[in-house]
Amino acid sequence: MDARKRGRPQSNANSVAEKSKSGMTSQSRNYRAWTNIEETKLVEALVIMVNTGGFRADQGFKSGYLTHLEHLLKKSMPNSGILGKPHIESKIKVMKRDWQTVHDMLNSSHTSGFSYDTVKHCMIADDQVWESYLQVHKGASKWRNKTFPYYEKLCVVFGKDRVEGNTVRDLVEMEEEANIEEQTQHLGNDSNDMTSSHIPPMNVNNMQYEETSSVRNNKRKGRVDLMVKGFNDAVTCLADTMGKIANTINKDIEREEELDKKRCMITCEISKMESLIRSEKFKAITKIREEDERVNIFWDLQETEREDYVKWVLEE
Repeated sequence: MDARKRGRPQSNANSVAEKSKSGMTSQSRNYRAWTNIEETKLVEALVIMVNTGGFRADQGFKSGYLTHLEHLLKKSMPNSGILGKPHIESKIKVMKRDWQTVHDMLNSSHTSGFSYDTVKHCMIADDQVWESYLQVHKGASKWRNKTFPYYEKLCVVFGKDRVEGNTVRDLVEMEEEANIEEQTQHLGNDSNDMTSSHIPPMNVNNMQYEETSSVRNNKRKGRVDLMVKGFNDAVTCLADTMGKIANTINKDIEREEELDKKRCMITCEISKMESLIRSEKFKAITKIREEDERVNIFWDLQETEREDYVKWVLEE
């Protein structure tokens, strides 16, 4: 009896351990540590997808956007192994949550004193503003010393619907409600007039009032149209600017990747030079690889000239 009792907890412990191990395996399979280059490429792909259209929806993106983004990342990083599910999907959720937090700190009607440093790519505010805000939003403490270099681009990705879907729509709805209320008042006045007299009085004052009301409505509608156009132009301009920035960053990354390939090939090339002893090869490889200009000069020279260039570098 005692042996059986002692055996049962061991069996349960093994079962719990196996379940725990299985859960950890499942989580680790879905987890991915993103590099800075991979994050940059994903944000660029999101901006391109938004600018080209076709995948925008009222609440996020349309079905198939993950496959589209996976295809774009395979073009820019063929060997990354990044999948739409679960890698891109989970990363976008994290990026959107972070963007929402920073966006609310900058734009919420309940916060003031925060600004975004476009050079250092971080939130800045006086110590008093931070302390007051963190008393209510303790989870935002990480943004006090953390950079968020993708905020402006993510405004294009996540912020367009927010601007067009809320601010502009509210202005239009307010205008429509004002017109309906004014028309209702006119109908009420006309009804009272008809009750007192079968023939409504047609005098100059009524005509002038209707004309003034029409002019006022046209002016109000014109102001709303100008505001809507202003918002749309601002969003379009921001999208164009972000697109140009994305192209510049993409070219810089490609240039750096090409330079890395040249550095790697220098080791093999110098190792084949028979006129150099081993220590000279090591020294030459180190000196040339540590400067971008020397790397480019090495590969710009003819193959027969490279060995002489290496000797010249060693004599410096």
